Amino acid sequence: MVERAALAFSLVESWLFSEPMTELFAEFGGKLPEKWYPVPGDDGVEAVKGLSPAQADVMRRAVVVENMAAADFDFRSVDGKQYGERSQAGVADFDAERRERVARLADQLGLVTPRPARFSRYDKTLVLGAGYRSPQLRSRYAAQVQAAGVDLGELSFLGSPRFLIDDPAELPVVEGFAPGAHDEFDLMMGAARTEFGLTTGEVTFLCGCVAADLTCPAWRHRGADGVEKTPPAYTHERQVELFDRAGHMVGSVLSASTSRPPRRPDTSDTFALWARCADPRPGQRVLVVTTQMFVPFQNFDGIRRLNLPHGVEVDTVGLGAEWGDRLETAENLLQETLSAVRSGRRLLDAAAETLMCPPRAE
Repeated sequence: MVERAALAFSLVESWLFSEPMTELFAEFGGKLPEKWYPVPGDDGVEAVKGLSPAQADVMRRAVVVENMAAADFDFRSVDGKQYGERSQAGVADFDAERRERVARLADQLGLVTPRPARFSRYDKTLVLGAGYRSPQLRSRYAAQVQAAGVDLGELSFLGSPRFLIDDPAELPVVEGFAPGAHDEFDLMMGAARTEFGLTTGEVTFLCGCVAADLTCPAWRHRGADGVEKTPPAYTHERQVELFDRAGHMVGSVLSASTSRPPRRPDTSDTFALWARCADPRPGQRVLVVTTQMFVPFQNFDGIRRLNLPHGVEVDTVGLGAEWGDRLETAENLLQETLSAVRSGRRLLDAAAETLMCPPRAE
């Protein structure tokens, strides 16, 4: 784990302080913090056990960058309003030249141009849920990757109890592949059926409950702030097994509980639930399928939740703009750059904890 943690530092640093990121912040009048390697003992500076001065400096600068990005790139919580879904994000007054520059730099940061899967065989494939179109489109993309000759291994469709919303109206869009759907979990089941031809089994509450209308007594975050405002459905964990035409079990659909009440579960929550259910092993290859705009942040999350603790090799691929999942507007690209900055900083925190308190076996 120590070696993986050191590699995580290098990965985040190379992306977070890259030339495209420097140019992107300069576009909004910002400047990335310069390197500063304090010497322990000077001016009250204390050494951080397990971290090199350079690694401690990366963590310090990452916090500064995250604050800068939150100030300039956040379009989901405008004017102090409640944090909304991506489809409800605000619009900025950017001219055409700025929009072109943002798109160019976001492409260099990995948010625009898709790349193919690195390997021809994977032990497991995770199709990520999000929004309302994404489950079907990402599942279709994964099916095409499989049809092109890539062995996907065991299939997992990772969702959440995110409810369908009325503004914009989502239910009419999903009726074609998930009739009667109420939440993202239903959408992932519908996508597995329509795009892979799989059959779904009975819904199982992994938490031991029989319904989701009351807060789960086994929910790990019952004592956190915001619990009283958290929908009960957000506190449960569910699973449905998937079967092929021959009746063989080939994977499952999972719905995670939230670790950040009162908000819905996020990508990190779904990764954590999958890891508990799938028992991933060191050296296994895991393909993560998403939308290209989300590849940087979800790849960082995958490394934090799957590679760092379990040693699996994470390969994250995304479908491009031509699929019509997400509009590559300047606002959306900046918002997902912010998501990646936050995810990268969280990965640094996890890697630092590993380096400061390494496992006894190592």
